[in-house]
Amino acid sequence: MKNLMDYTRFEKNFFRKKWTGRISIALVFPNHYQVGMSNLGFLYVYQRLNLYQEIVCERVFLPEKNEKIRSIESSRPLKDFNLILFSIPFEVDYINVVKILQKGELGLNPTQRTQPVLAGGVATWLNPEPISSFVDAFLLGEWEEIEKHVVPIFIEHFNHKKILLEKLSTLNFVYLPLSSDQKKIKVAKIKKPEKVVYSDLISQKATFSETYLIEVAKGCGRGCRFCAAGFMYRPPRGYPEKALSDVLENIPENSKVGLVGLEFANKQEILEFGKKLLEKSCTLTFSSLRIDALNEDFLELLKGTKSVAIAPETGSQKLKKVINKNLTPEEIFEVLEKFQQRGLKNIKFYFMLGLPFETQEDLEETVKFIKKLLAQKYNLNLSFTFSFFVPKPHTPFQWAKFSDLKNLKEKEKWVKKELGYVKNLKVEPPEEALLQTLIARGSKELKDFLISLAQGQNLKRIIKSMPKVLKSLCPQDSLETEFPWDKIDLGVNKEFLWNEWQKAKNLKLTGFCHPEKCKLCGACEK
Repeated sequence: MKNLMDYTRFEKNFFRKKWTGRISIALVFPNHYQVGMSNLGFLYVYQRLNLYQEIVCERVFLPEKNEKIRSIESSRPLKDFNLILFSIPFEVDYINVVKILQKGELGLNPTQRTQPVLAGGVATWLNPEPISSFVDAFLLGEWEEIEKHVVPIFIEHFNHKKILLEKLSTLNFVYLPLSSDQKKIKVAKIKKPEKVVYSDLISQKATFSETYLIEVAKGCGRGCRFCAAGFMYRPPRGYPEKALSDVLENIPENSKVGLVGLEFANKQEILEFGKKLLEKSCTLTFSSLRIDALNEDFLELLKGTKSVAIAPETGSQKLKKVINKNLTPEEIFEVLEKFQQRGLKNIKFYFMLGLPFETQEDLEETVKFIKKLLAQKYNLNLSFTFSFFVPKPHTPFQWAKFSDLKNLKEKEKWVKKELGYVKNLKVEPPEEALLQTLIARGSKELKDFLISLAQGQNLKRIIKSMPKVLKSLCPQDSLETEFPWDKIDLGVNKEFLWNEWQKAKNLKLTGFCHPEKCKLCGACEK
């Protein structure tokens, strides 16, 4: 095994603190360095914890091949830390949680560990159950809301695991898998965000190289039925203009800035903030764009932006109603003209295969749309990525069946045949979606499944030896169906999700979420 590379050589604004007299926290991102260093939630928690004099927080990542598991700042093993805190944004990284616990020599049995192993992050909000056999406690909520509750407990009880867990168990957003008397766990969200979540820790080695990440809005009111983030962050919330302006002084001139949010094209305070960043000669990138809300002011912010992503998901009029995302071809053609006029070069299109109620006719409509797009001969580099639909917990599609793998492979083959001449075409393997679905929908019973995957065993072989894991692919189509994640209260009523599922079947659209007018989903009341 080789020693860890000194990644701090490629970084600015990291913390290196003395350990003497301080509580040590290993903040673990269960994927490689370049991925974790582009994750705003992870970076924000790291910076917030290090603002406490009593705490030294160091980062740990899934190591590259043959590297030891060591912290970035002082190259220490996990067993040296008082407390282990995982930040998990993606369900598939549950496999890496198991790998890190094993290779980091902490072990998988919480009752045999002296250190508390805690976990948070959006994957755990959706469904913590698959890794609940390995974790002492889950902290479910936005860090800005939970920090004031959990950090004093860390500081006071870091060296008494039993007492620390008892104190955490009194908080309604904490899930203790070994506790038998817990009722619903309520995901904690900040009602009125006042301080902007951002990070000035930048790295040349991050996926978003040397990019300052700033959250400009929380949530989205669009209501796309496949989108977990859209439901999990309800209600949509914005920041006051002054809060955004306060961040400006921390962003140097000529910087790359990544604006993070699900929808923000038509919000005046964000437009003003973007203009001020342009005045500092910054280049802006956006986590997502709602092209039906793009106006001239927003298009001005794209100066210097190298690429833009558009996600129509499907070219089928029927499926647009199923997923509640009705982008018209005209809107897309119009915005491409505008991008072309402004000198943008790279446009990435994202589509989904295997959506609920999809037929061959729907696939043909999507391919026809792409061919029509290419026939326009835009002076743009267009790329097309197809991924397979994953039915997520806490969405209307949690009742949807995951299509048979053989059927999905046929769709993959057909799309590649029809669009084989397209230069920048990528179709994600359906096996990836199958794995994601099994983990996303899994229960505690996935324990051995995850251990086998962490050991590098073949998915097909594991499924053959554990056929029971496949039962989550076809849930009962009933409001009474009990899901492993029902104990997690994200704020949106199950009845509302069920009604949206019925509307999807009946090809009915739902309007945008307006928190000041509407109380239908329940998120604003909680």
